[in-house]
Amino acid sequence: MSLGVGASAARPSVAESPRFVPVLLRGLLWLLLGGWVGSWLLFALIVAPTAFRVLPSAGAAGALVAPVLDALHLYGAAAGLILAALAFALRRGPLRVALPIAMAAACLYSQFGVSADLAEIRDVVFGPEGSEQLAARFNHLHRLSVAIFSSVLVAALVLVALHAVSDTRVDPVAKGESSR
Repeated sequence: MSLGVGASAARPSVAESPRFVPVLLRGLLWLLLGGWVGSWLLFALIVAPTAFRVLPSAGAAGALVAPVLDALHLYGAAAGLILAALAFALRRGPLRVALPIAMAAACLYSQFGVSADLAEIRDVVFGPEGSEQLAARFNHLHRLSVAIFSSVLVAALVLVALHAVSDTRVDPVAKGESSR
């Protein structure tokens, strides 16, 4: 065993380690998934209820909440596709690949279908030209939006559990192996 200057050159760098890429991919997966769950919980538990409680009208609250929801939908669509690619690269199985794709599709449908329809009628519903028919349509679309949002959030929590199970199967520390 040599303790000279050349000894460190024989040692592979962290980036050359065979574990570097899987660790990097797992880290990115958890960062994206945690950002998704955290931002959606913050919106559902803090932002939306506070907006409707403190702002002077439902129209004003909706005007604040809508762009935040737009950002969440777009983040969800991108994160879902990236999470699916990461799950595929990590060989996590078909459910861990398909679920985030379905979640991304739900985000895109909510954004470009439901939210777009809501935005189209929002000002009219809350204005002097509003009618019971428009109010009923708005309420239906809002309930659909909430249902999609809630479903995606529950699916994200399920995805957290699925990936946590996968990580305990591949983590050498969890298996009782020592790291070198």
